Amino acid sequence: MHRMTRIALAAALLGSAPASLSAAGEPNAVKVLFESRHLDQMNQGSEVTYRFERKVSDERVLGAAQADDIKIGVDKVNSKGERDVVLRVFTGEHARDPWSLPELTVNPIFLWYLDRAVQNFGTLAGGEPQYLKHKFKEALRESAEVEAIKFTSNGKDVDAYRVTVRPYANDPSSIKMQGFEGAKFTVVVSNEVPGYFVDLVSSYESKAAAGPKLEEHISFVSMGENK
Repeated sequence: MHRMTRIALAAALLGSAPASLSAAGEPNAVKVLFESRHLDQMNQGSEVTYRFERKVSDERVLGAAQADDIKIGVDKVNSKGERDVVLRVFTGEHARDPWSLPELTVNPIFLWYLDRAVQNFGTLAGGEPQYLKHKFKEALRESAEVEAIKFTSNGKDVDAYRVTVRPYANDPSSIKMQGFEGAKFTVVVSNEVPGYFVDLVSSYESKAAAGPKLEEHISFVSMGENK
């Protein structure tokens, strides 16, 4: 299945029973991340910009560091409040073909982040992709930590939730994971920020002697017009 189609399908499934965060009841990772309407503050013609940063301890082992933009634009809003969205990943020579994703309530930046998080872990630690995805999903459901916090975005303090998960820390196969089993993933969300996702971080650091370290960070920058 084409990558865009897989993400669109996942988005439709995750957005099947959305609610506002304030109405989600006692917070847990599933409610905060998957059962909230992410795009309600984005109107037709709006576009949110995120800054992506990739930091590496050793470029010879992990490849080059990188900094670039990711943009989410809304082309249309239907009567159900669903958005037709265009996802533009990176710019210039690194730009990928835009993905057009119809009738969403979830923000595809989160789906892109999850997909990349598992891919990075598999590259560093090894493991079968479907197994790694299953363990990540299981950890979000069963062991993720959720905190209500104040978070500063563009100089403004907003009410937010921070979700933290270490999906492979207690995995039976952790001895085979090259010391990366403690990889940590942190997501900050807020109803006060357009696009809902404020900060998404993936941190991979091996316990092995002289092991490499990789961190990827996606942060909300601004909302403007969809161009």
